[in-house]
Amino acid sequence: MNDLHVHLRNHWAAAHGGVDFVERVARRHRGSEMGPALAELAGHVREDRDALGEVMASVGADRGLVMPLAARVAERVGRLKPNGHLITRSPVSDVLELEALRGAVCAKAAGWDTLLVLCDREPQLPRGQIEELRRRADEQTTALEQIQRHIAAT
Repeated sequence: MNDLHVHLRNHWAAAHGGVDFVERVARRHRGSEMGPALAELAGHVREDRDALGEVMASVGADRGLVMPLAARVAERVGRLKPNGHLITRSPVSDVLELEALRGAVCAKAAGWDTLLVLCDREPQLPRGQIEELRRRADEQTTALEQIQRHIAAT
């Protein structure tokens, strides 16, 4: 397995945990003022993960099974973090989750940046698709900033 395939497989695994995470956050806020924006964001993140699968196929990278499963398990274990409340959900949890989502989208954007650099060396990489995915990451970052500010203010 070459370095490009390793890079893609790591992002593929992280994307699975990220989809689970953003979908959980969106469910948590369903019915709230931020619910529609988070539901839309969750759909976009899911689409981006699927697009990453297409990029992987274009270069013949195997998606693997173990790393995506491990990422999904890690996302679930992450729910057990101490929050200063024994039984109830802490009000700060919403803000921390949105900060984590912003970090995840920034990591995704960095992955697209790396692939764009490699497009000259790896002509089978679909530059146009990756440029679009990078642009979408910027839009998602902006949306998360606005949602986070709104929730932090409440």
